[in-house]
Amino acid sequence: MKYTLCLFALVLVIATAGQCQIIGHSEVDLVDKLPQSVMDSVGHQKWFFTHASVGGNMISGMTDLHNQDATRYQLTVSSVSYSNMQASDPPSSAALGCIYECNRGNPGWSSKFTIFDNSVRLAGWCYPNVDFCMDKLCYIDQDASADDYISSMSALEALSPTTIFVYTTMPLMTSSDSSNVLRNQYNEAVRTYCSTNKKLLLDIADIEAYDPNGVEQTFQYNSATWQKLYSGYTSDGGHLNSTGRQRVAKGWYAVAAATVPYGVNNRGAADVVTGAAASKKWFMVWGKVATPIDADSFWLDDGAGKKVKVVAPAHNEVNEGDMVKVWGAMDNSTGTAVITTTAGRITDLN
Repeated sequence: MKYTLCLFALVLVIATAGQCQIIGHSEVDLVDKLPQSVMDSVGHQKWFFTHASVGGNMISGMTDLHNQDATRYQLTVSSVSYSNMQASDPPSSAALGCIYECNRGNPGWSSKFTIFDNSVRLAGWCYPNVDFCMDKLCYIDQDASADDYISSMSALEALSPTTIFVYTTMPLMTSSDSSNVLRNQYNEAVRTYCSTNKKLLLDIADIEAYDPNGVEQTFQYNSATWQKLYSGYTSDGGHLNSTGRQRVAKGWYAVAAATVPYGVNNRGAADVVTGAAASKKWFMVWGKVATPIDADSFWLDDGAGKKVKVVAPAHNEVNEGDMVKVWGAMDNSTGTAVITTTAGRITDLN
């Protein structure tokens, strides 16, 4: 069910939005091994998160980690009010290293999608106000439509392509009943979509289903095997206790670390190791803008002997000779390194 990591020999980070990666139980214990430089980069991120009670547990877990080691776990939390089916407007200048969390309660799964959509589309909870947006359902939403969730997230990605939208699975319960089967079926649909379409997924359910020793908790129903919440992570069968919430919080940090770009020079962008890693990681390159330049692409030359092509539709930002930094998804399968990105991820260094 899970995916083996191959990039840790390089940077000990996991993946990125725009590149497929499912962050589950396997990644949780690796967070403690992340370089401090990566954690420092995470500490500059800005997040927006809508949720209810289990999401509140996750927020408590993030606060726990920060209180235990603020130098390493730098993200802090700020609450955002909610009314009229949307979160209140973002601050005029959102703080670096902050999770803006909106507890919108449990108005029904469809309304939860609407609230998240309105918060992004109408209130402005997207880039540049925040870098990341994440919405999660609760275990009481077992009847939710995965297709509706995917459609809602896809529409927002099209609306704000410079925002990183993080997908989530539905939390589980310790029960072995048909409702937990429905949660599993929803989660499998979301995982399949994220894997096929190169999305970044915080697999809350998978983290919940494995005990700290890596033993998966399952049950049988109609001759099929399904995941369930490990009883040691909860006191009531659904909400997370201190141990459970900190495990999921570390999964959140794994997702955050996954989006920290890996810097290479232009010659390195074309080598075989980078090619192997490219399906798992975003890369950062920098140099002088070179011709040919058109409305959707340009070339970058850092003097290392290899040029990198940058594909950034409607960039309208660069001129020949400009010094820029670019980060995005790498493809060097044709022998030429190509970075695909957006205008918002091109930084002028002049």
